[in-house]
Amino acid sequence: MTESTKTDENHSLSVEDKLGLLDFDWDENQFITVDHDLCVKCNDKPCLYVCPSKVYQLNDDKIVYNIEGCIELGMCTVVCDKIGNGAITWNYPRGGKGVSFNYG
Repeated sequence: MTESTKTDENHSLSVEDKLGLLDFDWDENQFITVDHDLCVKCNDKPCLYVCPSKVYQLNDDKIVYNIEGCIELGMCTVVCDKIGNGAITWNYPRGGKGVSFNYG
């Protein structure tokens, strides 16, 4: 463990700090897609609240997303199907692509 990832007994890393330690190998194949026609009709937009890495954001009343921050939790598609309008299609990236966890 490097000096920058060590913690002492009195300091633990926040979620944001831990997310900053992740590596991401870009997959040119889109593993997340959003059907914007379905999404715009969704009143609750649960994807905005469930994703800890804030992949989804609201911009001018439209969902925008950046898959480079995805930690592959997959809850966005679950809540979109159950609470939202089923606009998100999510799959794991191809083998060797996507997120690499460096800190446990």
